Amino acid sequence: MKAVFDLLELSARIEDLNQLISQPTFWNNSVTFYQKFQEIEDIKAKKKQYQRSHFILENIKAALELLELSADEELLQEAQTNLTQLQQELEILEIQQLLSSLCDQKGAFLTITAEVGGIDALDWEAMLLRLYHRWAVNHNHKVYLVEKSEGDLAKVKHTTLEIIGRYAYG
Repeated sequence: MKAVFDLLELSARIEDLNQLISQPTFWNNSVTFYQKFQEIEDIKAKKKQYQRSHFILENIKAALELLELSADEELLQEAQTNLTQLQQELEILEIQQLLSSLCDQKGAFLTITAEVGGIDALDWEAMLLRLYHRWAVNHNHKVYLVEKSEGDLAKVKHTTLEIIGRYAYG
């Protein structure tokens, strides 16, 4: 099984990429430029995630050591809160590992169309639109309206959104 985090490997890759972008010829190709900067951002995000999870784990360990010495309800509550937070971090990491395809990490265009079904279909389209918009905003993605067409009774019949952010497509 491949290790999810190898901090030394991540740091070495960032250093390699930084050396690559310091070359004068690097700036000649805008596609390569964008791809390498995106890779640096992705690696930095992984490194930050690792450091955050490691910090939480160290806090849990310290709290457990103190709890062995003396029972403290407040310290126990803090350890449980940290454990819940670590579990959430690991769930996010698990999802990111499942979404390991190159396209999964990219943004997405989302089109919702209410073709058949009358007013109920239009209402359903509006509910789906709100649901996906809220999901994107809650995940700190940028959302742009690309296209919108009105249906019967001034309701939206067709909508296309552009969602920009890591793992929006996945």
